[in-house]
Amino acid sequence: MSHNVNHNDSTRADALAQLYARTSAPDAVATDWLALGNALLAGANGDKARLRQAVDALVRAYRLDANCDARLLHEIAQTAFILRDWVLVESATALLLARDANDANALVWRSAAFQQRDDFAEAQRLLHEAARAAPGNHIVLHKLALCIKEQGRFAEAEALLRRVLELTPNNAHALFDLSELEMRAGRYAQGWLDYEARVAFADDVNAAKVALAAISPNWRGESLAGKTLVVYGEQGNGDCLWSVRFLRLLAERAQREGGRVIFGYAGPMQHLFERMLPAGIRIETSLETKPDCHCGLMSLPLRLGIDDPSMWGRPYLSADPERAALWRERVAGAAKAGNKTVGLVWNGNPDHVRDARRSVPVELLAPLLNVSGITFFAVSPGRQTTVEQWRARGVDIVDPTEHFEAGFDDVAALLVNLDALVTIDSGPAHLAGALGVPTWLMIDYVSAWFWGEETERAPWYQTVELFRQPSVGVWTPVIERVRARLEALAA
Repeated sequence: MSHNVNHNDSTRADALAQLYARTSAPDAVATDWLALGNALLAGANGDKARLRQAVDALVRAYRLDANCDARLLHEIAQTAFILRDWVLVESATALLLARDANDANALVWRSAAFQQRDDFAEAQRLLHEAARAAPGNHIVLHKLALCIKEQGRFAEAEALLRRVLELTPNNAHALFDLSELEMRAGRYAQGWLDYEARVAFADDVNAAKVALAAISPNWRGESLAGKTLVVYGEQGNGDCLWSVRFLRLLAERAQREGGRVIFGYAGPMQHLFERMLPAGIRIETSLETKPDCHCGLMSLPLRLGIDDPSMWGRPYLSADPERAALWRERVAGAAKAGNKTVGLVWNGNPDHVRDARRSVPVELLAPLLNVSGITFFAVSPGRQTTVEQWRARGVDIVDPTEHFEAGFDDVAALLVNLDALVTIDSGPAHLAGALGVPTWLMIDYVSAWFWGEETERAPWYQTVELFRQPSVGVWTPVIERVRARLEALAA
């Protein structure tokens, strides 16, 4: 088997080398670039760098001969859409729609580009065109539902998702999107049930889930008597931070029924989680114990019947005491005497699909940064350039992230030594909430379901206060309200 795979790889590499040689020749023609682009696409397997090379080759082919292949523009537009190269999406779809105004694919891709720059009116118009061009197409209706959801019109979005599910009853992605609207509205019992749709995603890259599913059934809440259950961490850091609290209740149940629970987790918060694990649950970082059944961490609320967040808002994580002591000295040494200390997170991982919407543009933060009597601490690594620019303008801000040797353990130890955290919706918000740190969360209008629909309090964390946009993309009133809180803190 492996011999065959290696043979195929080397054959493919040889073919690519020949294509590269052809395209670097001075007499290279459109069909050479087309062949290279198609070969790169065929072997890309989701690799962004490969896709980038592929689309560049296809664009070269198009420029040399726009008619060298009937599918060429579609390939360019679709690959640009996957790469989220919105400029290229717009130019390719403009050409496609000039050719055929009813090209439903081109309309859908183009709508995504307009949605990206908050032109919802145009995005929605394009999707309505696509729905006319392809009546009853569930993909078009699904995209329309998400476009409407991004405008904060949740009831309309929900109605459309239900229509999609009438057309395609086993549509896991539509069910998942519906579940997030249900949970956002506090309809947890139904929401958890529909949220299970994520387990069916074909594009899930959770290796632990795949390995466990190969050797054991999914646990559906039945008795654990005489059984070993492996619970695996899933999705992002925020999801794991939010759901790890439910292991305590699971441990009590397993002990009562005479079963045992293992937490399968090898991520960056391992030590943080180890400190909170109840007796009877241990962490395994690789699959040592063969389980009788398995379950994702995010399925615990469903399996344990948890649908009242008010019972679950108390802090449940703690910082490492030695690290916390070390950071107490660091914070005291870095802050001006008599100043209050406040952590700051203004943007997240740029690869996150909603990062542009959840992050606060740097130029809007000035009213927070000039509150006197506060020393700020940048909590996200990799923001040195911005911090230096602020310091040059006289902002009292420290970047302590070079000391984050132990990752989340250091972040936790820093947070517990601050007076408050001001953050957008990202991992540190969940971490601070789980630690019981006073947290002022600046959230976009269409925020993640964890934060519910209330404007003031976070349902799942007692110490997190919400400062929600009054409408899509409007940060100024949020900044004003947080500034008022900072002034009160400093006073």
